[in-house]
Amino acid sequence: MTASAPELLLATVTAVRDAIVKRLGVDSLNPDAKREMEMALEELDVMWEELQGQATLLLRENARYAEFFQYAPDAYLITDAGGSVREANQAALELLHAPRDTVVGRALSEYVGDDDRVAFLTHTVSLMLGGAVQPVAWRAQLKCGAGEPLAAEFSVRAIPLKKGGVGGLCWLIRPAP
Repeated sequence: MTASAPELLLATVTAVRDAIVKRLGVDSLNPDAKREMEMALEELDVMWEELQGQATLLLRENARYAEFFQYAPDAYLITDAGGSVREANQAALELLHAPRDTVVGRALSEYVGDDDRVAFLTHTVSLMLGGAVQPVAWRAQLKCGAGEPLAAEFSVRAIPLKKGGVGGLCWLIRPAP
């Protein structure tokens, strides 16, 4: 099992702190070096406290985002570069008449009607290759659970990667008027 980034950071800070404390215990340190080590230890402790505060803030903001996403009134999905659903909010699950565990990890194209699937995949691939900045929209039939197909309006935007390319797609799906 690999350690997470916060666990690795904590292990590193703890190891550095322990090394400084051990070095401070050596009697052969001159007073100036000892004072510098004590200041370094104090700075390390202050930086660690600040990092912990930032981590708490980030966790709170992440939970807030997750709640907004989950309870948005429209169906939102995030797909990866391969077209598999990575995230789906409650409205999307209700629209698809499917539980989260059957939607997440499944290709979004499987929920598109057979007659519209080729066009859907063409739009999706062109977005992945071109990474359009503006949202792209079109209509297609949506297969929702065991019920009748539903005319739906898809609006999608590429999620750009910092170093170029596309990391996935963000989808808004609404029943067509």
